[in-house]
Amino acid sequence: MSLTQLLRPHAWELFSKKLRDKVDRLHYVGFFTPEDALARNMRLVIGKEGSLAFYWLVDESDGVIADVKFQAYGPISLIAAGEIACELVLRKNYDQASRISADLLDQHVRDKKDIPSFPKQAYSHLNQAIAAIDQASQQCFDIPYTAEYDLTPIEHDFNEIPGGIPGWQDFPSAQKLAIIKEVIDKEIRPYIELDAGGVNVLHFKDDKEVVISYEGSCVTCHSSTGSTLTAIQQILRARVHPSLVVIPEL
Repeated sequence: MSLTQLLRPHAWELFSKKLRDKVDRLHYVGFFTPEDALARNMRLVIGKEGSLAFYWLVDESDGVIADVKFQAYGPISLIAAGEIACELVLRKNYDQASRISADLLDQHVRDKKDIPSFPKQAYSHLNQAIAAIDQASQQCFDIPYTAEYDLTPIEHDFNEIPGGIPGWQDFPSAQKLAIIKEVIDKEIRPYIELDAGGVNVLHFKDDKEVVISYEGSCVTCHSSTGSTLTAIQQILRARVHPSLVVIPEL
């Protein structure tokens, strides 16, 4: 073994802390049987890709994934991808699940927004998880689902920057707008797209008002002026500056 190999960090150290914590406390390992599905009056759906398999119990009245487990045989990164995917699809319907991307899996367990949670050599396992999700979703196409959602899919687990981004008040308006758009692109839009919705920044006014517009299902969704709007404002205040106020253009 060369000196370079001896000094190279172990792959475990290349994962984010949030990801390592998930692997240390796995919640979704296992499987369901047809008998389990019958007892709970659910459809058993199994999506497989290579050595990764997802087991969904799907409510046939609305397409919601009521419970989920996975089995994986392989490296830690594959097991981690399975665990994170299960956490994201649980209590969503199969249409929402089909919109999950490999990038969203990675973002879900990042410690810092600009640093991937998985090392580059493990990205294939994220894609493997997405392929298994797609296979499971395709088995549900005959189940009706609602296209209107009352709860926001945006995650609320984020770390605040005390006082906001250093020097924020001194930035020119164009730079402030660019930062706000970047945060929305990376931390908000991917989750909203799970519900076939969209969000755009229209204006940045009076050095604190962020005017947004919704697209797709968000236009008619009640949470667009409730929980989703609150989540967007909380994230921008935590990531950018606590003085920001988000206003939807309806």
